[in-house]
Amino acid sequence: MLSSRTLTLMLGVAFILLDQWVKLIALVALKSHSYAFGNQHLWLDVTLSLNPGAFLSLGASLSPGLKQLIFVVAVGVVCVWAIVWALRHWQAIPLKAGAAYFIAMGGLSNLIDRVSRDGHVVDYLVLNVGPLHTGVFNLADIAIMAGAGVLLWTGMKKSEQR
Repeated sequence: MLSSRTLTLMLGVAFILLDQWVKLIALVALKSHSYAFGNQHLWLDVTLSLNPGAFLSLGASLSPGLKQLIFVVAVGVVCVWAIVWALRHWQAIPLKAGAAYFIAMGGLSNLIDRVSRDGHVVDYLVLNVGPLHTGVFNLADIAIMAGAGVLLWTGMKKSEQR
């Protein structure tokens, strides 16, 4: 029988493989086409974007050396730290550990993009709710935001208990 840590690592690798596979499909299928799904109030645009920055293209105009330092080295260090921390705390605080692991897996998958795609991350989704539109994002970004949301929620619950 697999230990919970081994299963967690396997699920993390499976997530990264899935995210990279979807990004490859996006690179091929969305090269010359975009798609929209939904109705007039809620729809999803599927369109290809190669993001040279971070969230909402923040840092896209930084020098190449600084972008390499921040988006590759620093992100790599933080992801490795988060994985180690999550695996060490899996039994004691599983919700926080799982959230940190989600963030790390999303970060690692986007890091793979940066290293293998000349500093760019493959994004392909835009969510539209009435007049509101998100920036372009991907599955890894959803994992990062879900993990951050759980950490924020658990932090707010903890401060309410004081």
